[in-house]
Amino acid sequence: MQRVEALVQKLNSQLAQKAEKASLKQTVLEILTVLEETNDFTVLPNSISVLMPFQTEVEPKIEEQAPELVIMEKTEVKDHITLEPIKNLAAAIGINDKFLFIETLFLGDEKAFEESIKTINAFKIFQEAQFWIKQELRIKNNWDEASPIVHQFDQLVKRRFS
Repeated sequence: MQRVEALVQKLNSQLAQKAEKASLKQTVLEILTVLEETNDFTVLPNSISVLMPFQTEVEPKIEEQAPELVIMEKTEVKDHITLEPIKNLAAAIGINDKFLFIETLFLGDEKAFEESIKTINAFKIFQEAQFWIKQELRIKNNWDEASPIVHQFDQLVKRRFS
């Protein structure tokens, strides 16, 4: 805890001397690092306060700097979660989705669904599977490209090869 007290004193002296923002941040980061390393929080003083000097320039928010970047970051996180890789397509399809796919995409033919899933699982790369799906399933079964069920099936296939 002596290290924390020394860093707090250093921070107070930096504030009194109106040190640069970067050096203040560095000291605060050092305090946080030391606090994370210690397990004894019972000795911490309860009267620590940090005051940052008043800034004359207001930094614009990230959204104001480049709103398209914020949207991209949110999309990437969402895509990352929904594109989590799967090893076996058959195991990743839940029972409700299985019946939905069979009835909607495979015209009620469970055997065709099972064979198609085995075939898709056997492909080594996504482009191979995508080509086969287009030729053997989309065209022959007349899939509606705008259907959310088709999109859901496509997402599962993408996850299989991601």
